[in-house]
Amino acid sequence: MLVWCCLSVMGCDTDEAEFPELIAGNAQQLGTTSVVLEAEIKETGSVRPIRYGFLWSTSAGIQIFNAPNKLDLGETSEKRKYSVRIESLVSGTQYFVRAFAANQDYSKIYYSNEITFTTLN
Repeated sequence: MLVWCCLSVMGCDTDEAEFPELIAGNAQQLGTTSVVLEAEIKETGSVRPIRYGFLWSTSAGIQIFNAPNKLDLGETSEKRKYSVRIESLVSGTQYFVRAFAANQDYSKIYYSNEITFTTLN
Protein backbone atom coordinates (compact mmCIF):
# COMPACT_ATOMS: atom_id res chain seq x y z
CA MET A 1 0.00 0.00 0.00
CA LEU A 2 2.83 2.39 0.85
CA VAL A 3 4.47 1.81 -2.57
CA TRP A 4 1.21 2.63 -4.40
CA CYS A 5 0.78 5.89 -2.45
CA CYS A 6 4.31 7.04 -3.24
CA LEU A 7 4.03 6.20 -6.93
CA SER A 8 0.67 7.88 -7.30
CA VAL A 9 1.95 11.07 -5.65
CA MET A 10 5.14 11.17 -7.75
CA GLY A 11 3.38 10.28 -10.98
CA CYS A 12 0.89 13.14 -11.02
CA ASP A 13 1.82 16.76 -11.55
CA THR A 14 -1.39 18.61 -10.75
CA ASP A 15 0.10 22.01 -11.61
CA GLU A 16 0.69 21.16 -15.27
CA ALA A 17 -2.00 22.00 -17.80
CA GLU A 18 -2.82 19.39 -20.41
CA PHE A 19 -2.80 21.85 -23.34
CA PRO A 20 -1.05 25.15 -24.08
CA GLU A 21 -2.99 28.24 -23.00
CA LEU A 22 -2.40 31.55 -24.78
CA ILE A 23 -3.73 35.06 -24.31
CA ALA A 24 -3.40 37.75 -26.98
CA GLY A 25 -2.99 41.27 -25.64
CA ASN A 26 -4.28 44.48 -27.16
CA ALA A 27 -2.49 45.96 -30.16
CA GLN A 28 0.24 48.42 -29.11
CA GLN A 29 2.05 51.29 -30.86
CA LEU A 30 -0.58 51.38 -33.57
CA GLY A 31 0.54 53.24 -36.70
CA THR A 32 -0.59 53.67 -40.29
CA THR A 33 1.29 50.61 -41.53
CA SER A 34 2.60 48.93 -38.37
CA VAL A 35 1.60 47.56 -34.98
CA VAL A 36 3.17 45.77 -32.04
CA LEU A 37 1.43 42.50 -31.19
CA GLU A 38 1.68 41.01 -27.71
CA ALA A 39 0.76 37.61 -26.28
CA GLU A 40 1.46 35.40 -23.33
CA ILE A 41 1.92 31.66 -23.06
CA LYS A 42 0.19 31.12 -19.71
CA GLU A 43 0.71 27.34 -19.83
CA THR A 44 2.77 25.17 -22.16
CA GLY A 45 0.83 22.03 -21.32
CA SER A 46 2.28 18.60 -21.93
CA VAL A 47 3.19 19.51 -25.55
CA ARG A 48 6.90 20.43 -25.44
CA PRO A 49 8.58 22.09 -27.07
CA ILE A 50 5.90 24.13 -28.77
CA ARG A 51 6.18 26.34 -31.83
CA TYR A 52 4.57 29.71 -31.21
CA GLY A 53 3.76 32.92 -33.02
CA PHE A 54 1.04 35.09 -34.53
CA LEU A 55 -1.54 34.91 -37.31
CA TRP A 56 -3.24 37.97 -38.81
CA SER A 57 -5.80 38.63 -41.50
CA THR A 58 -8.46 41.08 -42.63
CA SER A 59 -11.06 38.34 -41.97
CA ALA A 60 -12.25 37.00 -38.63
CA GLY A 61 -11.96 33.37 -37.55
CA ILE A 62 -8.42 32.80 -38.78
CA GLN A 63 -6.68 29.50 -38.28
CA ILE A 64 -3.14 28.46 -39.10
CA PHE A 65 -4.03 26.80 -42.40
CA ASN A 66 -6.14 29.67 -43.79
CA ALA A 67 -4.27 32.68 -42.41
CA PRO A 68 -2.67 34.80 -45.13
CA ASN A 69 -0.04 35.97 -42.63
CA LYS A 70 1.82 33.76 -40.16
CA LEU A 71 4.86 34.58 -38.09
CA ASP A 72 6.47 31.55 -36.45
CA LEU A 73 8.73 32.77 -33.64
CA GLY A 74 10.41 29.41 -33.05
CA GLU A 75 10.27 26.96 -30.16
CA THR A 76 9.83 27.29 -26.43
CA SER A 77 9.27 25.01 -23.48
CA GLU A 78 8.62 27.90 -21.10
CA LYS A 79 5.73 30.13 -20.09
CA ARG A 80 6.52 33.57 -21.45
CA LYS A 81 5.29 36.93 -22.68
CA TYR A 82 6.33 37.96 -26.15
CA SER A 83 5.80 40.77 -28.62
CA VAL A 84 6.71 41.55 -32.19
CA ARG A 85 6.42 44.55 -34.49
CA ILE A 86 4.51 43.86 -37.72
CA GLU A 87 5.14 46.17 -40.67
CA SER A 88 3.76 46.58 -44.21
CA LEU A 89 0.12 46.74 -43.15
CA VAL A 90 -2.45 48.76 -45.11
CA SER A 91 -3.54 52.06 -43.53
CA GLY A 92 -7.14 52.38 -42.38
CA THR A 93 -7.65 48.60 -42.46
CA GLN A 94 -9.17 46.35 -39.81
CA TYR A 95 -7.07 43.32 -38.87
CA PHE A 96 -7.80 40.21 -36.81
CA VAL A 97 -5.00 38.59 -34.80
CA ARG A 98 -4.52 35.35 -32.90
CA ALA A 99 -1.51 33.94 -31.13
CA PHE A 100 -0.87 30.25 -31.71
CA ALA A 101 1.05 27.35 -30.24
CA ALA A 102 1.55 24.03 -31.98
CA ASN A 103 3.50 20.83 -31.71
CA GLN A 104 6.46 20.37 -34.07
CA ASP A 105 4.51 19.00 -37.05
CA TYR A 106 1.49 21.31 -36.59
CA SER A 107 -0.83 18.33 -36.09
CA LYS A 108 -2.04 19.89 -32.80
CA ILE A 109 -2.66 23.62 -32.80
CA TYR A 110 -3.89 25.82 -29.97
CA TYR A 111 -5.11 29.41 -30.33
CA SER A 112 -5.49 32.49 -28.18
CA ASN A 113 -8.47 34.75 -28.13
CA GLU A 114 -8.88 36.76 -31.33
CA ILE A 115 -8.24 40.50 -31.11
CA THR A 116 -8.93 43.20 -33.66
CA PHE A 117 -7.41 46.58 -34.46
CA THR A 118 -7.61 49.14 -37.25
CA THR A 119 -4.48 50.81 -38.58
CA LEU A 120 -4.46 54.61 -38.60
CA ASN A 121 -5.19 56.63 -41.74
